[in-house]
Amino acid sequence: MNKFFPKFILALFIFFPACGEDDSSTKVRELVSSRGIKFWFMNDGSAPLIHVKIAFKNAGASHQEKNKTGVPMFFSKAVFCGSGKYSKTQFAEECSNLSIAISCKADMDHLYFSLTAPKIALEKSVALFNVSLTSPNFEEDKVKLIQNGMGGSMQNYAANPTDLAFSAIIPSMIFKSHCYENGIFGLSEDFMKLSIDDLKNYKSKSLTVANAEICVFGDLSENEAISLVDKIFSGIENGKPAVDDIKDIDPKLNSEIKKYYADGPQSSVFFVLKTERPTSDKRSAAAILYKILGEGSVFKGRILSKLRTEKGLIYSGNACSIDLRHSSYIFGKLQTDNSKVQDAINLLKSIIKDLKEKGITEPELQFAKDNIKGQLLVSLRTSEDLCSFYFQKKLQGLGTNALSETIEKIYQVPLTEVNSLAAKILDVDVFVVIGGEKE
Repeated sequence: MNKFFPKFILALFIFFPACGEDDSSTKVRELVSSRGIKFWFMNDGSAPLIHVKIAFKNAGASHQEKNKTGVPMFFSKAVFCGSGKYSKTQFAEECSNLSIAISCKADMDHLYFSLTAPKIALEKSVALFNVSLTSPNFEEDKVKLIQNGMGGSMQNYAANPTDLAFSAIIPSMIFKSHCYENGIFGLSEDFMKLSIDDLKNYKSKSLTVANAEICVFGDLSENEAISLVDKIFSGIENGKPAVDDIKDIDPKLNSEIKKYYADGPQSSVFFVLKTERPTSDKRSAAAILYKILGEGSVFKGRILSKLRTEKGLIYSGNACSIDLRHSSYIFGKLQTDNSKVQDAINLLKSIIKDLKEKGITEPELQFAKDNIKGQLLVSLRTSEDLCSFYFQKKLQGLGTNALSETIEKIYQVPLTEVNSLAAKILDVDVFVVIGGEKE
């Protein structure tokens, strides 16, 4: 099994928390391409694969005019509707023949591209990746189909409850009078008016070297990685960094519950809690607190142990940290029968009130620390996982030592700090229910 296990993570299992160990062959470090493009790199020869992740900063929904909020998400779905000499079908076939994966997505803050390719097909893979970045054709009939499908899904509460709650409903409730309020799509009527010219103008403005953050991980040398980055960005203008004039904001949790009817016997209940941002010195305490609540669907967390195991009120439940560039919050979800919605909400409120007033115990603290470390390391078993982790940390403004630093800080948190934070930030007042009985 070890030959498929990245040396970097194996070293962490063996040596952490001992400090001073430095295997230069597995260290994440910053390199600069011949063109002057900075990026993070890590060599991992455990599998003959290359992983590239790119974020074009300040190109997300919150950086658009209000009636153009949905352009980044629309672009991310339409960008592969023909590229260069390839039609949409030909491009997909070429990727399949080479066994490569190229994808694009967008959120509130950024636009993202990723590539995973076998080393043996790297040259052709990079050429395809480059053409998708530089020469999207936006085949009109294909683009229109995508737009119509996305417009329809924005109204389908039954089919997409989590997506709708996360991308539209919750932001409109907790970020009032802030550009995050518009969510990822904006108003559906505005979204349906977007044109191919909007997509082309967006590409010209946003896809520049100056806006790019990059990670390259996998089975290649430093020199190969440097050459790779220059080839990927061939034909892409340097441009100027996009201005980020968005203000930081804490989620506003005013007592509010919104209900949306969706046919069926089950309901999805969504809730929001405050947390600390990734660069906060209280972030580790928040991670422990929410692990005990149930982040990551932990069976020993209070959501599953009390709401499901003890009371049988839910089928599933979890919470996760959402980190935007200018805000952070906890997004939670309970899945339950229509008839049990209010009981589940009441018990969740009681669980959070108890955490706020009494805090967690010493055994819970130690469990959370061990669980966070174990879950984190187990989840980083491949170069792709590592690339995703460090890419996220890079965008959050953390350094190349983010993994070891994250674990070290977790183990330094005392019980008093967790309980003090719980007393300060825990309140649950925002709920969205999708399902239920028709009123």
